[in-house]
Amino acid sequence: MKQNTENHLIIPEVTKDPKSNAKIMVVGLGKAGVMFTEQLVSLKAAKWLNVIAVDTDLATLTAFPGLQKFQADPRWRNGAGCGGDLTNGSRSFSAEREGIGHLIDGVDGLIVTGGLGRGTATGGAGVFASVAKQKNIPTFFVMTMPFTMEGHNRRQTADKGVVEILPSADALFCLPMDLLFSSLPAETPITEAYAAANREMAGVILGLAEIMRSQSVMPADLSDFRTALNRRKSFCSIGVGTASSDDGANRCHVALEKMLKAPLLGGVNSFKGADVIFSMITGGADLNISEMKKTLEAAAAHFNPKAQIIIGAAVSEEYGNNVQVTAITVKYDKSETLPQVESRPITATSTKKRKSAGQGTKEQPSLPLQDISKGIFINAAPSIINGQDLDIPTCQRKMISIDVGMEQK
Repeated sequence: MKQNTENHLIIPEVTKDPKSNAKIMVVGLGKAGVMFTEQLVSLKAAKWLNVIAVDTDLATLTAFPGLQKFQADPRWRNGAGCGGDLTNGSRSFSAEREGIGHLIDGVDGLIVTGGLGRGTATGGAGVFASVAKQKNIPTFFVMTMPFTMEGHNRRQTADKGVVEILPSADALFCLPMDLLFSSLPAETPITEAYAAANREMAGVILGLAEIMRSQSVMPADLSDFRTALNRRKSFCSIGVGTASSDDGANRCHVALEKMLKAPLLGGVNSFKGADVIFSMITGGADLNISEMKKTLEAAAAHFNPKAQIIIGAAVSEEYGNNVQVTAITVKYDKSETLPQVESRPITATSTKKRKSAGQGTKEQPSLPLQDISKGIFINAAPSIINGQDLDIPTCQRKMISIDVGMEQK
């Protein structure tokens, strides 16, 4: 592990999976993301992953001693959290672009997880997406959406985070936390409910990582997720079920039943209105073709026949005699248009005269395109809010042509 003394960043050495030479990193952003990654590192099958907890809040990082850590923005946040403030999160992680770049150098695939709706993960996810895109690193985001009871403001903040992530991410999975209420008994203690959600998230992340390292024996791969999810706002539900040979000859059936009852799936009805369904089974070397076929067919019996269905299977020695059945449903938000990535303005100013048949001479007005200048802020960390760099003057960001009293020729 390397120590960057200037920024007090703890940067882990990236290790390779010995079987596939894939270097997959999982980043847990904010307190929720840190808890997801803590559960992930407890799984034997996840030992090949590079897992790191990222937060501005030193107390949160200290509370999980078994994790590799990256403390963001210690100079200005001074070890404090972002206080649920999206602006604080955006500024802190914008200032850490260089450190994030060093953190993910040499990675073949990146999975970022956390809870949208507050400051750290919501403000930091878009920066991770942008840096990863610049480095051409395939990136999945597995993010939870706030409970309805948390109010409109929290949901609005989460939606702003989605807008920041979508243009750069290969795939964004948004999981509504309300799904917990739809599948767990009303008398379930809240600590057990959150623990169940953490376990589900860890299993989902592991399943996605298996796809990223390209050891699938059936063709569900990164391109399938890109096609289905890239730059589209959608809502997902995810079910994970695991079993072992200790559960008997029908271990795959046991895993399937657990998947159908998973807290973040929201019940079998989530399959009925889905636009896309991913179904995958992962096991050790003893997983046979009969188990695989019967399990995937049994899962498909619950699916919406009109949905796009993508199935996959993978074998990994880390699973031993265990099997995992994973299902992901995707429902597009039909009311939302695709977010557009802002392009760098073309530097040009022109005034041309042209003739239109039968209409005489007309003048084509000057296009309000101009040089972009950040002035004294050119070497400073950008202040990115809602996808806009606030260090650029408003008239330039909005391409407003200012009349300076001189005739253009």
